[in-house]
Amino acid sequence: MDIATIIGLIFGLFLVFFGMSEPGTFTPPDTFFNLRGLAIVLGGTIAATLVNYPFKNVIGMLKVSLQAFFNKGSVNPMVMIDYLAQFSEQARKQGLPSLENVIEGIDNHYLQMGLENAILERDPKKLENFLENELNSMIERHTAGQEIFYNMGSYAPAFGLLGTVMGLILMMTKQAATSSVGSYAAGAQDSMAALLQGMGIALVTTFYGVLLANLLFIPIAGKLKARSDEEVHSLNIIKAGILSIHSKEHPLIMREKLLTFVDKDTRKVARQKE
Repeated sequence: MDIATIIGLIFGLFLVFFGMSEPGTFTPPDTFFNLRGLAIVLGGTIAATLVNYPFKNVIGMLKVSLQAFFNKGSVNPMVMIDYLAQFSEQARKQGLPSLENVIEGIDNHYLQMGLENAILERDPKKLENFLENELNSMIERHTAGQEIFYNMGSYAPAFGLLGTVMGLILMMTKQAATSSVGSYAAGAQDSMAALLQGMGIALVTTFYGVLLANLLFIPIAGKLKARSDEEVHSLNIIKAGILSIHSKEHPLIMREKLLTFVDKDTRKVARQKE
């Protein structure tokens, strides 16, 4: 479970709830709760998403969105570097084919697949192209999921504005139909009160659109991008390590090369332990 995402959502909703509550009561007016307005914004956003993307992509979006709430656990770069250094030492002493004995026990799919190809492929350029293509394919899949949420973040405010315009049109039309020149002079105060109340209800859809976009859709897209960048960084370390193992570099040289992927402080601590 990703605590930051949960805390952010709860804290954001609390602040919005507090902001729209009446002073001293902590009770928001009923005006803020409008099922028809929510249906226009949320339903319209989903409908536009279905129009824009294939159905399988939209269904896949639901699975991808779980990554914003559940963190499978990031790979520690130093742990991965040590892991690769062990493989490099084994490959130098016993040869690349000896790594077949440990491949099945590797949890990381990219590392497992990369080592398998390193054993079978003699051309280092072909191996590098294979690893690069696999990495790019993963980045494209992640980017597609992020793009859907970013677009939903742009659809929601637009449908919120649409709902507001619809509400204003209906309100003005109804007001014009029930008012006349004589009755307006007699009930101007009541008419203005009804007009303002109707305008408040109409603006609720804009409120829903802005809230969903800026507290849910866009932040989820940002969290997915952060997750993707973190995974890509780990896979770049793995790719560099596999290529070093394949070229039979000395484990110490490979380790120094992989340490360039971590920050300066972590690098300093790692070198002190050697």
